[in-house]
Amino acid sequence: MPHLLTRTLFSLSLAALATCLPSAQAAPDSACPADAEQRLYDMETAIRQGTQKDPVAIVTMAEWAIETCPDRPDAQAIAATLMSAAVRTTNDLDVLDGYMTLMLTAIRQSDYAWNTKQDPSVLKQADGSEASYFGYSTATGVLTGTALPYLTAMAGSGRIHPAISGEPLGICPYADHSDSRLEREVSLWDKSVRGKNGEPIFSWAENRLTALHAACPTHRHDLDFYLARLYGQEVETLTHWNHNYMEAMNSGNGGYYWSNAFAGDPIFSEDKMQTKKAELDARARPLAEKAKPYLAAFFYTQPGEDRTFDTKLDEAKVWRDAVEKLDAAPE
Repeated sequence: MPHLLTRTLFSLSLAALATCLPSAQAAPDSACPADAEQRLYDMETAIRQGTQKDPVAIVTMAEWAIETCPDRPDAQAIAATLMSAAVRTTNDLDVLDGYMTLMLTAIRQSDYAWNTKQDPSVLKQADGSEASYFGYSTATGVLTGTALPYLTAMAGSGRIHPAISGEPLGICPYADHSDSRLEREVSLWDKSVRGKNGEPIFSWAENRLTALHAACPTHRHDLDFYLARLYGQEVETLTHWNHNYMEAMNSGNGGYYWSNAFAGDPIFSEDKMQTKKAELDARARPLAEKAKPYLAAFFYTQPGEDRTFDTKLDEAKVWRDAVEKLDAAPE
C-alpha cells in the first residue's frame, strides 16, 4: 500500500484547468499593488471553475507574486496554491523541480510575512460576494497536501529535490515567531516513515530533518526532539519483545511465544528468538548511535529552566531507555 506522501499523486485530475481570465492575463506590476491578492485569487477562481488551464499563465502569475510581494502573506499563500495547480499539469521531472522550488519559496515567504495580529484579506468571490481569506492555513495545506507528497514522489522517480536531498537549506523555511507549520510537516513525516527504516523514504525524512536542524537555530530544541523520535522510536520498536501466552497456539511449549513488530510470525523457540533478536539489535545499533546526540541535547536543561510541564519528556524517556538498554545488551 503506498505511503501517505505518495498516494495518488500523479493520477490527480486536470479537469479543474481551462482558459485564462482577462484580468489574470494583465501585465504584472513591477511593485506589489494593493489588489495583488485579488488578482491572484481571480486566477485561482478561474482554475477552480475550469476557465484556466495554461500552465505558463499560472506560473507567470505565481512567479510575479513571489518576486514582487514577498512580504504579503496571503499573496504568497495564493501563489503557493497556483503552483499546486501548475504541478498537476506535467510529469516532466525537470519542470516539476523548478515548480517545487517556486512553491516552497512561496510557502516560506508566507511563513515569514505572517503574524497573528494581521487581519485576513477580504476577497471577492465568483458570485460577487466577499469572504475572508485565511492564508496561513491554506499555505500549510499546500505544504502537507502537495509539496511534501510531490517531493517524495519525484524522489521515487529518481529526482531528489534539494529540499530533501540533505543539501544545506541556506535559510530556515520557518520563521522564528511560529513553529506550528514545522510541527505539521514533521508530523506528516513521522506518520509516513514510522517502521520504515532502511527504505528510501526514511532517508528522505532524515535528510530533511537534519537540514532543518542545521538551518533553524530557533527551532533546534524541537528538532532535537523530532530527530530523537525519528531514530529512537525505531530503536524501541526493533528491540521491544513481548513474551505472550495463548493456549490455542500451544506448540509444545505450553502456549508461550515471543513477538516483535519486525519479527514477523510468532516465535516459539527461545533459540530462534535469540537469533532474531541479535539480528534486530544489529539493525537498531546504528539508529541508536544517531539518536544519542539528539536525545542528549533534548534532555539538557538550562540552569533555572522549569520543564515540569514538558510533555515531550515522557515520550523521549522511552527512546532513551531503549537506547541505553541496547547499549547494555551483548553484541
